[in-house]
Amino acid sequence: MQTIEIKSLTEADLKELQQISKQTFWDTFAEFNTPENMDTFLNEAYSTEQLLTELKSNDSQFYFLKIDGKTAAYSKENFDENGFELERIYVLKDFQKYGLGKLLLDHAISAAKLAQVQEIKLGVWEHNENAKAFYKKQGFKRQSQHVFQLGDDPQTDFILTKQL
Repeated sequence: MQTIEIKSLTEADLKELQQISKQTFWDTFAEFNTPENMDTFLNEAYSTEQLLTELKSNDSQFYFLKIDGKTAAYSKENFDENGFELERIYVLKDFQKYGLGKLLLDHAISAAKLAQVQEIKLGVWEHNENAKAFYKKQGFKRQSQHVFQLGDDPQTDFILTKQL
């Protein structure tokens, strides 16, 4: 029987967070973008300084989902005066299609409910059909959109919300 654990991250987890962040983002989006834009984004968004700032923030919390002690996925939850945002859920390729994204989503929804928030929001790339279908199945609805800058390529993210 496998042991599944959702672990809250600290600064001590920085290097592993940086590695899984870069790997999962590359695996998810590299085929749709230029290597230059991917490298620019990865080096900025997942730099040691940027991730350390996010890890230290009182408004954010990162989690690893581990299976038998091995990191399989991660998420980032943000909570502030604007509400509750699930900023990231990424699952390593070898662990996809086992429901791990749903486990992290359920974890975020539980955290939002404990904080007595009325809705949870997230952004998803307009062309990420798998993610859009997943979130629709989980009851999320498109509310708006915004620009997500990937290198020199302005892309569109749909903002989805779910009432709790």
